[in-house]
Amino acid sequence: MKNPRAKLEPERAPIYWMQEAITYLGLDRLGLAQPEQAIYRMVRKGILKPRKIGRFLAFSKTELDHVVANGEKKRKPGRPRKIEK
Repeated sequence: MKNPRAKLEPERAPIYWMQEAITYLGLDRLGLAQPEQAIYRMVRKGILKPRKIGRFLAFSKTELDHVVANGEKKRKPGRPRKIEK
């Protein structure tokens, strides 16, 4: 018998740790000496918004997808607009 509570809990977005984010963005294939510094630069510029879990940075898949799709364009502040259907 399945747990009825399992349906009530929202599905969590997958998170990526620093090395996983570097691989997902392809920074490891660019031949950079320190690909972590590229991630930190994107965080400083406001391109990526990490979560801090413990003493480590974690990135959501939607944030990383946004960087892959739009490059290094800085996000505008505020809530994203709703897409009209």
